[in-house]
Amino acid sequence: MKIRIPGVDEEYIHETMSNGLEVYLVPNKKVKNFYMTLTTKFGSLTTEFKKSGEKSYTKLPNGVAHFLEHLAFKMEDGDAMEVLANLGSQANAFTSFKETCYEVYGFNKFKENLNYLLDFVETPYFKRELVEAEKGIITEEVKMYEDSPATKLNFELNKCLFHNDNRRFLVSGTVKDVKKTTLKDIENAYYTFYHPANMFVIITGNFNPDEALAIIHENQAKKDFSLPFNIAKRKIAEPISVKQEYLQIYGNVEVPKVAIGLKIPLKNFKTLKLSARELDVYVSIVLTALYGRTSELRDKLISGNIITDGVYASKYITDDYLIVNLVAETPYPERFIAMMKEAIHKPVLKEEDVIRKKRVAISNYILAFDDIDTVNSTIQSDIINGYEVFGDLYRIYNDLNYEVALKVVKKITDKNMAIVVLNPEGAKEK
Repeated sequence: MKIRIPGVDEEYIHETMSNGLEVYLVPNKKVKNFYMTLTTKFGSLTTEFKKSGEKSYTKLPNGVAHFLEHLAFKMEDGDAMEVLANLGSQANAFTSFKETCYEVYGFNKFKENLNYLLDFVETPYFKRELVEAEKGIITEEVKMYEDSPATKLNFELNKCLFHNDNRRFLVSGTVKDVKKTTLKDIENAYYTFYHPANMFVIITGNFNPDEALAIIHENQAKKDFSLPFNIAKRKIAEPISVKQEYLQIYGNVEVPKVAIGLKIPLKNFKTLKLSARELDVYVSIVLTALYGRTSELRDKLISGNIITDGVYASKYITDDYLIVNLVAETPYPERFIAMMKEAIHKPVLKEEDVIRKKRVAISNYILAFDDIDTVNSTIQSDIINGYEVFGDLYRIYNDLNYEVALKVVKKITDKNMAIVVLNPEGAKEK
């Protein structure tokens, strides 16, 4: 079924296979390559679950989703990545909090690439010796993550923000988690979350959509899957307070880095009567206006030599909270923190800045349809976040106004705030 995207002269094709696999196609004849992804709605946050009919929850070690991502490339006749490379394509995968995605970039042999992407992910080849052998590789990867200043800062901040939420753990889990992962854990995760009804295919770029649908139909018809089932994920209660307000850590950096996290209950925004997507858009616009590269605050921090580049502002939404992270490299951490606290407590949001950011956002949204990577990742994000694909995004941008933005920014307070300072290793001795 072709679906027009409101506000822009674009469309996409959506179809659901008989086994529940959802397919999203966005052809683009302006480019020469194609980008195909196969994603399961299973990431590091899910460690306790039960399928319909089961009385008790299955508990997995942290990092199983990432471990499974590694093993999915193992085939009885070799490594899937090598096979795709021999087709002239580039393959990769990633695991996040909520998803595991397998991706293929290619210029030719579209049918062979698409069939093989579906086949290697949907053909499990799990052996105890493979699980044990992969532990060494993943352990080295975990150590690399733990040594990364950016990763260390991010996850130490999460550990300060959250009491119970699994975001306080590395996506890969710890070395201890990896070592205790078993073949049974892998199989439990795979046969629960890698069912077609819990997965979706997205293809963007230069390809024939009719051929793509025919290939997928034919491929899926050859395989036997169990009937779709409901998956219940254990809800983890998370208190409003942050677990730790201030933490100093040390790592491989020359200049200190500071991360400030704000934990704002979503119920604070209820009176604004915004949809989840509207709130998402408004917060993005507000953060860009207040802390972005053209903001007055950045100019003030740069001219005073308080920061070396800029303030990286990001946000995400959990079941109950809006989390805002503000990160910067600064030779003067305490002065930076003081200035940021003042900016958060008394934000200066100008109408002209909001209008300008709104215009830029609309322009970027329209231009993004020429980028097959962005289109693909936008669809992924919409599905994982529970939004209608593209939905009324253009309307939200178009209707965005200063008065509502001002109300949103007033809700972003420092009431529940955590701060982590990453100092150079040598600072320990001073």
